[in-house]
Amino acid sequence: MKVELSRVDIEPRSFAERVELSAEDLDPAVVVGPMAVDVVGEVRRLGGGLRAEGRVVVAGSVRCGRCLDPVSWQTEESFAVELEQRPAGPEASLADEDGREVVFVDGDLLDLAELAAEQVLLALPVRVLCRDDCAGLCPRCGANRNLAGACRCRDDVDPRWNALRDLQARPSLEDESGSD
Repeated sequence: MKVELSRVDIEPRSFAERVELSAEDLDPAVVVGPMAVDVVGEVRRLGGGLRAEGRVVVAGSVRCGRCLDPVSWQTEESFAVELEQRPAGPEASLADEDGREVVFVDGDLLDLAELAAEQVLLALPVRVLCRDDCAGLCPRCGANRNLAGACRCRDDVDPRWNALRDLQARPSLEDESGSD
């Protein structure tokens, strides 16, 4: 869905759409499958430019940071962004020198899918766990250690720890003195 911006000078333009974003539209290393995003807001003239304000409501699945299993994730985030014409040449940054959040538009159209994708990327958590005690993946075979019997690797001890194990096995001074 695209929002027509040519008449925003006369009156603000409201929008309310549901956008479905694929993992490829976002971050396939983090996102599992499509995400449903409700984008609600308004575009209005503000000073010499245009400003879009609203909120996104997101529901989908992300990968557990330890075992990579899908985890249900949802959030609701507000946004307020300046709209500017897309510059020619290399991609410009999302924030200008003043720290404003900027979304680029082509001509007189605001692409809500692009706006939604940017807001979801900003809202994605750094790390999600399927549960607090997630055991993660085995570093040797890659099996999910949360599943009983999935990993059959032996726990080999690094030989550099042998000296500490030998110290633990030696009797203490109290045991040798035979105190009563």
